[in-house]
Amino acid sequence: MTPGELAALDHRHLWHPFTQHALWTQSEPLIIASASGCELVDVRGNSYLDGVSSLWVGVHGHGHHRVDAAIRKQLASVAHSTFLGLTHEPGIRLATALAERTPSRLTRTFFSDSGSSAVEVALKMAFQAQQQWGNKKKTRFASLREAYHGDTLGAVSVGGIDHFHRVYKPLLFDTLQLDAPAFREKEAALAASAMEAIQAQGDSLAALIVEPLVQGAAGMRMHSPSFLNPVLQAARDAGALIILDEVATGFGRTGTLFAAEQLKVQPDLLCL
Repeated sequence: MTPGELAALDHRHLWHPFTQHALWTQSEPLIIASASGCELVDVRGNSYLDGVSSLWVGVHGHGHHRVDAAIRKQLASVAHSTFLGLTHEPGIRLATALAERTPSRLTRTFFSDSGSSAVEVALKMAFQAQQQWGNKKKTRFASLREAYHGDTLGAVSVGGIDHFHRVYKPLLFDTLQLDAPAFREKEAALAASAMEAIQAQGDSLAALIVEPLVQGAAGMRMHSPSFLNPVLQAARDAGALIILDEVATGFGRTGTLFAAEQLKVQPDLLCL
């Protein structure tokens, strides 16, 4: 197909996330045809730097020989098999490798299919754990303002970006929203405020969820371990579980393999 024919079919049949479609259909879209390393190439032969790693997925770039070889090897045996009542060697080996590399509190992996679903699973696990421990009043979650944790309803409920989330408020569950620093400003005062709020409402909190060190979708807002450690400790002291959403920060993007490695207070659940 020609680029024009592809563009027409895209405009007719695709619904793109976070895209203003009234504007999208006014011009020919950027159509990617191939990729190598850190570059994407469109159908007209133009090259672009893939600055977001294809939305956090392409950690090692496109066409990496070891990754491609592993995929081909796996396809030669089985493309997909459920974990529902079954298991398989690659999944076992990956879960073991993650347990060896993540903070010591983390020993098991639940495989999901996106960042949003990883957050949903973590929220459900935290809620169920509190219920099974007999903490029936612990039904709420705390999160940071300007947070982004995904697009499914639970993940949106713990999000805090009005531009993305405002229209869905009638569908969402109530959360405790904590003020977060913008580029490491006023960290001590904001940490004290967050700790006070957690202490006041700790009896109701099942878990605290944060994007550690960097709030990505909020505009790359930075905060330091000196802000986060006392806030996480306040949550732990209140009996709330700690969920770190490292979908964007994990696998080396903050200088350590996981941002959690820079924190004194370790997570109970880690989303990747």
